[in-house]
Amino acid sequence: MSRDNLVRAMGAVDTARESTTADDIGDRLAQLGSHLESQANRDTTPALGVLDRIQTKLREIEDETSDPAVEASLADAREHILSFLGTLDDRGMKQH
Repeated sequence: MSRDNLVRAMGAVDTARESTTADDIGDRLAQLGSHLESQANRDTTPALGVLDRIQTKLREIEDETSDPAVEASLADAREHILSFLGTLDDRGMKQH
């Protein structure tokens, strides 16, 4: 299982954070990026529930912003997470 897609998602979240001018959104994106990093660096399969919550939060932020660059980066991040999930044969059922 390659975690490259999670690393790409982290990069896209970081790009969105750097692109936004809204401090509250930047703070939220920094926190989500940290959560993604934690999942990418886990010794076991990343927690699907955590990745699902991250995707939900990214979608919420994407819906809140009117900045096309931020929206595009967040859409990329969500797509990278989905691509990672598609690499899991058992959909992570043996994560614990």
